[in-house]
Amino acid sequence: MSILQVRDLATHFFTQDGVARAVDGVSFDLNHRETLAIVGESGCGKSVTALSILRLIQAETGRIVGGSIKFEGRELTTLTEEEMRGIRGHDISMIFQEPMTSLNPVLTIGTQIAENVVRHMGVSWKEALDRSQEMLELVKISDARRRLDEYPHQLSGGMRQRVMIAIALSCNPRVLIADEPTTALDVTIQAQILDLMLELKEKIDAAIIMITHDLGVVAETAQRVVVMYAGRKVEEATVEELFAVPLHPYTRGLMRAIPRLDVDAEDQGRRARLQEIPGMVPVLTQVITGCAFAPRCPFATAQCSAERPPLIESRPGHLAACWHTDKVLEAAA
Repeated sequence: MSILQVRDLATHFFTQDGVARAVDGVSFDLNHRETLAIVGESGCGKSVTALSILRLIQAETGRIVGGSIKFEGRELTTLTEEEMRGIRGHDISMIFQEPMTSLNPVLTIGTQIAENVVRHMGVSWKEALDRSQEMLELVKISDARRRLDEYPHQLSGGMRQRVMIAIALSCNPRVLIADEPTTALDVTIQAQILDLMLELKEKIDAAIIMITHDLGVVAETAQRVVVMYAGRKVEEATVEELFAVPLHPYTRGLMRAIPRLDVDAEDQGRRARLQEIPGMVPVLTQVITGCAFAPRCPFATAQCSAERPPLIESRPGHLAACWHTDKVLEAAA
């Protein structure tokens, strides 16, 4: 059963160079207690999709121009700003990409967690601070009472990320959006943060949208995957199906760019060279009539440049927007 439904979402930014279609007709569902990964290169629209769900797009430069976002059947795009404030941080929370810029440098850790608790749970400041200490202990920060009085610059990167998770989970949200939650952390801390998020997800009975460009993170954490390119959804499948049979050339390119420690080149003891995706991501202020990936695609034909491919269920539960999925499958065989 889905808790969040996004249908034909379109978010545009209005610049001096023209209209940038950052999100261009994206649809997906998030099911109860599920972890859904949204993957793609930088600039493909992942973070803008997340910010659109929370209605955090800056009105001066951008806005949601079409589509529907329903949370538990409630349409979010038509709510007032005051109504959205009641949802943000309470029903739907977000772990932002860079904790050093997301945390307020002049407020203590305890204050930043407690403010959210007071706003949404209506408790006293003392009760909110007790809840803040409880959350720091939950995210496994030692000496939590002392940490409440410290400032972000006094904590390590991994601890700041844990504080961000504590803030996001402090009011037991139904949906948690994690935007590149392990960026700039070393691999050991990355693993700890991901394990912690999945553990806490089960404790509070939440669903997670995991935004990442790291397919290794996807394999470890998610049940389903949405692949985005140039603001559009180009593929969707379960994790197992996507890794076993990628149907879109872009997804196939991402897979071939993953470092493989178990594969040697020509059995000569050398690791295989990573295969890059040639070309550049299209400029989103330009109107894209056909497939946005066509200029970089080895399977592209004239049809690809002229007609936008529809999302078709080529295999059970596996959607791909490509005119030539048969060629992709043949190449993978």
